[in-house]
Amino acid sequence: MVNGEVDRRNEILKAAVECFGTLGYYGTSLQRIATKVGLTKAGILHYVGSKEGLLTAVLDDMYDRETEDVTADMVRRDSPLIADMWRGIVAINAKRPDLVHMFSTLSAEALDPDHPAHDYFANREEQVVDVAANIRWHVPDGVDAERMLRAGFAMMDGVQLRWLRSPGQDLNAMWAQCEDVLFPLPLWEGYR
Repeated sequence: MVNGEVDRRNEILKAAVECFGTLGYYGTSLQRIATKVGLTKAGILHYVGSKEGLLTAVLDDMYDRETEDVTADMVRRDSPLIADMWRGIVAINAKRPDLVHMFSTLSAEALDPDHPAHDYFANREEQVVDVAANIRWHVPDGVDAERMLRAGFAMMDGVQLRWLRSPGQDLNAMWAQCEDVLFPLPLWEGYR
């Protein structure tokens, strides 16, 4: 794609994020997105192929890409800390509330097994935990890293929902309060 086409596709994806976040997948039409970006429905399809292609693009290309970089950084470290990974993900998400809103809306909507993103959400936690569980985390003796990862990701989902319900709060500060529960001292001294 040439620069102008990349810009246009990004504009379409941004409009989709906003619409999927506020209206959900089923409440969003390609025509609504086309109108937002000044294209026809056929023009939108040229860039994304289908409505499901658009959904895949916003989830994989936009939402997951940045947080995958955080996990990749942990793999390269000598003594990676689970707390550092989560702080990195929270810091990214704090800067992109529209994407977090979209993710949360679609996650709830995709509880329906017929939803086109159902498999994405059903498998996502397992895939993320599988990748993270293969990192040689620096954790206190006796700590089950996989259990910790599952608990932390569940807590992160909940904190993000609270954050979205209360605009103006600092997601990073909200997460910092969770760390005292996830990583209690003195057990986690030197590991957080």
